[in-house]
Amino acid sequence: MNVIEVNKADYESCNADHPFHNWTTEPGRDVVPLNVTRNYYFISGRGFCYGGMKVAVRVENRPPPPTSAQLTEKSDSSSSPIVYIGQLVLPANFIIAALWDAFTRIWYFQN
Repeated sequence: MNVIEVNKADYESCNADHPFHNWTTEPGRDVVPLNVTRNYYFISGRGFCYGGMKVAVRVENRPPPPTSAQLTEKSDSSSSPIVYIGQLVLPANFIIAALWDAFTRIWYFQN
């Protein structure tokens, strides 16, 4: 199975003819870096896209760090600490991993 990064038009039409990148490695071993702020569009390259095996991911910049006044206000209200590390990349990785797992299971049972 392969995961293909395409543009928005190719994502919507499930067209894998002009990929930006093609990840084809061991089943379940693909790692897609999402380190640039932009929209990413991924489809299955073997026709499973037509069955819905595709995902769009929007990566945004992290919010600015809180000011000292916000930190004081937060500590006074006894709320939990703010954690921004990996808020965008980890959920996207889990989505891609779940789709990849679905791709490999479908492919395994069809062969």
